[in-house]
Amino acid sequence: MKNIPSYANIGILIFLFYLIYYIYFAILHPIPSPGDSWDYHIPIAQTILSGSFLNLPHAKLPQWYYPGSSEAINALFILLHIPLTLSNIFATVVLFFSLTKLGKTFKLDKFYSLLFALAICTTNLVLRWLNAVSIDIWVGVFFTLAIVLLEKPHKYPSYFFKLGFIAGMLIGSKYTSLFFIIILFILYFKTIVVNLNLKNFIAFFLPFSILGLFWYIRNYFLTGNPIYPLPFLFFKGQNLFTDNILHITLRYPVQMINAGFGEYKLWILSLFIAFGWVVFKLIKHQFHIDNVIKLFLLGLCNFTGFLSFPTSNQTWIMVSSFRYSLPIFIPLILGVFLMANNHKQKNLLGIFTIANMLDVLSMAYYPKLILFYLPLALLVIFWLNRGNTRKI
Repeated sequence: MKNIPSYANIGILIFLFYLIYYIYFAILHPIPSPGDSWDYHIPIAQTILSGSFLNLPHAKLPQWYYPGSSEAINALFILLHIPLTLSNIFATVVLFFSLTKLGKTFKLDKFYSLLFALAICTTNLVLRWLNAVSIDIWVGVFFTLAIVLLEKPHKYPSYFFKLGFIAGMLIGSKYTSLFFIIILFILYFKTIVVNLNLKNFIAFFLPFSILGLFWYIRNYFLTGNPIYPLPFLFFKGQNLFTDNILHITLRYPVQMINAGFGEYKLWILSLFIAFGWVVFKLIKHQFHIDNVIKLFLLGLCNFTGFLSFPTSNQTWIMVSSFRYSLPIFIPLILGVFLMANNHKQKNLLGIFTIANMLDVLSMAYYPKLILFYLPLALLVIFWLNRGNTRKI
């Protein structure tokens, strides 16, 4: 355990290098690259600024009908004339602090919570989107904050208002989040209903409706399909993708495994660890819902939904499909951290975490950035270690 602050310090140094690099790159290249950023993320943000999101009279692509709660944050960047290539960097910083809070919520110590947050924020899944305009990292933020709130329930309307706000932002950011929020509410059902009354329900429902349900109601009245352009049940849509993740995985298992490994490296094993641990507990008749099992069940249930999400057989789309997966691997990786903590394997997981942070060797060479990220890292490390008497 005594080495955990050292692993956290090394992780801070690596993470700040990535942040400073991508901030510098964003300043050098303030215009986002062609692709989804310009196809629909930026246009949706612009419709929010213009007010045309209410009826979308000039929608050029069906993707403009996607929900836009997190796109409103991108709209704020446009309004304030902040380079949009910084928007996902900001989202990642918020994700980092949210994950640190999540780790502490599950009783990890300060440095171990920090290491957990660094593990997620330095995956290629996060890093490769830092200069793009998207909302998948925000989905991870709101999913994380939802768990934090659900783990610490209160009986006051202010708590239910915050929960409604976070849940609304979650489903108001991406259609796939509908599945994730349903799983969360099922898993934490008793936690929610024990303090639910009319006043608390209204406090929850108002922000949940304005930020979340609004987009589905708008689409229903405009197109007859609440999740347009995706076809669903008897609702007509447009086939933007040719298949789903399960079918593509069965047809192209090597390519899909390569895609997952490329995004998460060895953290992809958390999926198999979770499944194996749940099965082991069932076989040994030792199954009870502790924090590790709860997180593993949450991640595994989310994974079942992930298998039905749309994708295509092109390799780059297989890789891109993993952008849906943060709500799967956040609880799975946290569960692995809790297991290592419970079995006194912190140092082993610390080495494992640092090894997975080393990434993106194709970066352009900017050696002078060390003059920025090293002093900043030392300041952060000094602040984190103040009052810590252990020798590191």
